[in-house]
This record gives sequence, C-alpha cells and structure tokens, in this order.
Amino acid sequence: MKIYTVNQTEICIEGITRTTYGLTGQTVEIRDISPERQRVEALAEQCNRLDVSECHLCDIVEDFYGLPL
Repeated sequence: MKIYTVNQTEICIEGITRTTYGLTGQTVEIRDISPERQRVEALAEQCNRLDVSECHLCDIVEDFYGLPL
C-alpha cells in the first residue's frame, strides 16, 4: 500500500503570501494542488484507500480539479 501525505507550501503571488497543499508519496511530490487542506486530505485518503500507484498520481491530480470530493 502506498502512503500519501499532505504537504504544505507557502507561495507569494503579487506580494500576497498564500498557503497551498499538495501530496507527497514515497518517490513523488506534487505541490500547490489546492489552497483547501481538507480537499487535499480527502484526495490523499482516497489515493491511500485505492492503493494508487505513484505513476498515476499526476493524472489523478489533473482529474481532481474537475471533481468534487
């Protein structure tokens, strides 16, 4: 089973600092998926429950933008 966790990044856009969240796996890290921690936590839980391979994670994150969790 893969274990995905939520990562946190501070980004600065036009002088305004924002906190965004992403996913970290064993060998892959995707930052800045969403500013909503709960949505990224739900995505991580779903990926862990379904034992998603890291090679599919980019596609899943891309699909995430169009799906409510």
